[in-house]
Parts: sequence; C-alpha cells; structure tokens
Amino acid sequence: MDKRDLVQYFIVNQDLVMSKGKTAAQVAHAATLSTINMMSSQSAFSERYDDFVEWVQTGMKKIILKGNQAELEKLEKRGFFSIRDSGLTEIKSGSLTVIALPPMEKFEAKEMVGHLTLLKN
Repeated sequence: MDKRDLVQYFIVNQDLVMSKGKTAAQVAHAATLSTINMMSSQSAFSERYDDFVEWVQTGMKKIILKGNQAELEKLEKRGFFSIRDSGLTEIKSGSLTVIALPPMEKFEAKEMVGHLTLLKN
C-alpha cells in the first residue's frame, strides 16, 4: 500500500490583527475542537474517520495557511470547523479567527486552499 500524504490544514484570518500568541492559541483551539469532533460518533465528517485514524498513526501533519475574512467565511459555509473569538483580549467578540479542515490528502485540499500561502513568523 502506498503511503498517503494526509494533512490537516488550518487557515488563519489575516484581516484580523492578532499577536503571535493569540494566533497560536486560536490554532490550538481549532486543533482541539476538530480532533474532539473527529473522535465523536456524531462528527459531521464521520466518513473521514478512517483518514483521521491513519493521520494520527502517521504523525498528524499540519499546515497553517493565511487567508482573508471572505475565504474563511466561504470555508465556514462548507461546514468546516470554525473558531470565533470570545473577545476577552485582542479582538472583537465573534471574530472568525481560524478554520480547520479535517485531515485529508493534499490533492483533495488543493482546490480549496491551494491558492493560499504559508503562515510564517
């Protein structure tokens, strides 16, 4: 069996001004929420459970990308995991900060996020 390149993508809203720490916390929220959801029998992505298990067993590769508000809203409408801030620190309550896709092969995500660039620094 060929090794599959399973990745979980996180898209960070670059229209918001978030510190590195705030950004890291928001991505951590997305990682936690999406993992708990994928482990649930009630997951909206139950058809991806086998991919999720394989992804966990093969190192849980993650890629963090930059997106704008409109791109995140488009992904949110497709039902992907979304994080909205509680507004206790740096940004307004309800702000859409991160979208997490379920683990999938890179080629599957390409049409959704292939145009986005890596989050650096």
